[in-house]
Amino acid sequence: MPPETDNLKLEELFQDDQKDRERVYETSEEVSKLHERDASRRKRVTVMLELGEVRTKNDLYHAAVIFQHGTKPVDFLNAHRLSTLAAILGHRTARWLLAASLDRWLMAIEKGQVYGTQFEYNSTDRQYQLKLPVEETVFVSFEKEMLGIPSVNERLTQLNAQIRK
Repeated sequence: MPPETDNLKLEELFQDDQKDRERVYETSEEVSKLHERDASRRKRVTVMLELGEVRTKNDLYHAAVIFQHGTKPVDFLNAHRLSTLAAILGHRTARWLLAASLDRWLMAIEKGQVYGTQFEYNSTDRQYQLKLPVEETVFVSFEKEMLGIPSVNERLTQLNAQIRK
């Protein structure tokens, strides 16, 4: 059984990751530096995983978020696996992340997302929009609600309210 104590170094990496997402990066130089910081965090989390230092539901969720901010399909697949384990262990927010990481992985392998969780910033319009394509998928009637996935319109409202114009 996993220990009750969360990995504080991983918590710090997660907080750094979240702080990096408090603003929109508009120049390629800013985005490049963000990608470098993200890659460094993923390397550190990979070592923690290899050493068995990622063990609690919070650790799994924090590691999943860091991998979700990767660039390659394998990063998103790792995010999906880790968030699924966190969700199984009872981490509520991980349920949304398991859907979002699946959508991101599908898009990375050039398939359409199924949950409609992926958005992109349109710098011309200075607002977020849904990334296309979205596959026509049959859902269990309560699936999106159970996973905590807001409607596309609700999420667009949330994202666009965060933009500092």
